[in-house]
Amino acid sequence: MFLSGLVAFRQVSALRENSRLLGTVDGNMRQMRDYQAQLDHEVTHDPLTGMPNRTMFTERLAAALAIGDPFHMVLLDIDDFKMINDRLGHSTGDQMLRAIGDRLAALIGPADTAARLGGDEFTLLLTARTDDEAAVLLDRLLDVARQPLVVGRYEMTPQVSVGATVSEGVGTPEELLRRADVAMYAAKSVGGDRWAWFDPIMDQLAAEDATLGAHLTQAIARDELFMLYQPIVELPDGRFAGVEALVRWRHPEHGLISPAVFIPLAERNGYIVELGRWVLQQVVRQAAAWQREYGDHAPAKVSVNISARQLQEPGFAAELAALLDREGVDVRGLVAEVTETAVLGTGAALDAVRALNALGLRVALDDFGTGASSLSLLVDCPVQILKVDKSFVDGVTSASPQAVIVDSLIAITQGLRIEAVAEGVETAEQAERLHRVGYKLAQGFHFARPLPAEDIALILAGQPSVVAT
Repeated sequence: MFLSGLVAFRQVSALRENSRLLGTVDGNMRQMRDYQAQLDHEVTHDPLTGMPNRTMFTERLAAALAIGDPFHMVLLDIDDFKMINDRLGHSTGDQMLRAIGDRLAALIGPADTAARLGGDEFTLLLTARTDDEAAVLLDRLLDVARQPLVVGRYEMTPQVSVGATVSEGVGTPEELLRRADVAMYAAKSVGGDRWAWFDPIMDQLAAEDATLGAHLTQAIARDELFMLYQPIVELPDGRFAGVEALVRWRHPEHGLISPAVFIPLAERNGYIVELGRWVLQQVVRQAAAWQREYGDHAPAKVSVNISARQLQEPGFAAELAALLDREGVDVRGLVAEVTETAVLGTGAALDAVRALNALGLRVALDDFGTGASSLSLLVDCPVQILKVDKSFVDGVTSASPQAVIVDSLIAITQGLRIEAVAEGVETAEQAERLHRVGYKLAQGFHFARPLPAEDIALILAGQPSVVAT
């Protein structure tokens, strides 16, 4: 009996030990499976947003192409995201990325895929939709992205540039991504906050754009850039009141290239900072030369355009202060022209404009009314001059909404004691109508086209009462 009991006890103990060992092994196996699942997730998902990453998205594109059913692929990035990161910090940028990722994931259907490729680039794979249905979703995408976002003490309105393409006729994920990328940059090149379908002609335009951009970066060294100055006049008699400095590019093969082409190109490839620096140097030196030569008869206003990218450059105001001091110019004759969109947003550009004003420069808001206008900007920004855009002046002689806006703006500027300059005046009828409602300053082809500095010198020497011919 004793031996039987001992054997039974050992058998029970052995069973328990085996069970314990099996449990340990099973637990270890579960841990290994969990660890492997975690590794698989990390390999295929973005750690910041939790969305599928480039690896998983590319695999899903390949699988969808293999099935053969048509689908749409969308690529987007956040407009001016680098500026947000640089000025507000990477933590703020990360929160914006997470918010955009969440919005995209909520927008799509269960059979679709939203992924983050890296940086501020996101992408969508949209299945079982017609082109019209995809277009509706893209419109919604822009609206969803624009929803205000509060991060700490900052309230922002994100905007995105979007490129879309279809899968038909495409054999690889890489080609789909390339086409969507080309379309996205086409949307960005015309201001962003919009979407564009890929068109094969975009490839040709992109190649031409890249070539022209490379030539532009050599334009200063090759002495291809030059300055013109368009007179600003007093109404009604056209008496000379100042000038606006305008940069021009004479390409050795293509001749004169419109600023409407090369200025946006410089903004896209980042050359606008170097170009803007060169323009400021030329204009400040010219203003100083006029002041030395003509004294009190020198232009009372020498306006120079300053881009949003320049305003975002660290130390920009200090660099300009050094230039002003070096050239010995009287800053009271200089006007910094900035667009309303350049000083709306993060506040960094507005700080730079205030710094310029503290140096003694007057500030003009250019193209007012054509962007995301905010009348509060006339209070928050140290504005002394408001430039009314040509698109409004064109309709000033008719019973049009533009005429109503022109009339309203002069009332606002008079109340705020801000000078108003009407741009793009092309006819005597426009000039007379503008003067009648209260405008005292104007510029445009009716009075004079942009002129070289030598021709401005002739005006200064003769001081004619009327510039117009």
